[in-house]
Amino acid sequence: MPSTALDRLHARVVRSRLLVVFTALVRVLLALAFLPSGLVKVRGDRFTTLPVTDPVGYFFDGFFSATGYYQFVGVMQLTAALLLLLPGTASLGAVMYLPIILNIFVINVAVGFGGTAVITGLMLLANVYLLCWDYDHWKALLPGHAGRRHLDFFTTLGLGAAAWLGFTGVTRLHLARLRHTDMAGPALLVVIAALGAVMLLWFSLRRAA
Repeated sequence: MPSTALDRLHARVVRSRLLVVFTALVRVLLALAFLPSGLVKVRGDRFTTLPVTDPVGYFFDGFFSATGYYQFVGVMQLTAALLLLLPGTASLGAVMYLPIILNIFVINVAVGFGGTAVITGLMLLANVYLLCWDYDHWKALLPGHAGRRHLDFFTTLGLGAAAWLGFTGVTRLHLARLRHTDMAGPALLVVIAALGAVMLLWFSLRRAA
């Protein structure tokens, strides 16, 4: 893949020994932040003793009541923390960390956790920094890097439209059968959807050849 200005900038940044040490410190701090809260959830202990009359206490009381989900979040926090600590899995750990800390930050803001929202916001920014640090590992996910592995946008859009038309036709066909009404119209929709999908795939294969 041709080198871009962003690729060259990233290559220069990650060669900085000072930033390598700083990045390791960020990874360790983020991992440590998840360890105690994750352990509390995995053990099935309450996260806070605030009364349910308090909005934060009310939220955590409901969260704690969903025992399986409560412990699942704890397991995910511990897993993300462990992956961040290991150099070989640090990139995967940063990716796994993102939806967890983003969810926590949004909850903090929505429920009104006060200063905790600032802390989780900084954790979110630190996580984004780690993702930027590993830009070369996931840049192929960005738009324009699909290559020949996926169908082009318009073919995919056409297949989606054919699938929607076919699903609509099948649904109407089923209802017409149950209601003993005319089935010709729904059946025609199904045929049109099938022919459209076949033609799209045929043209796509012709272009690829």
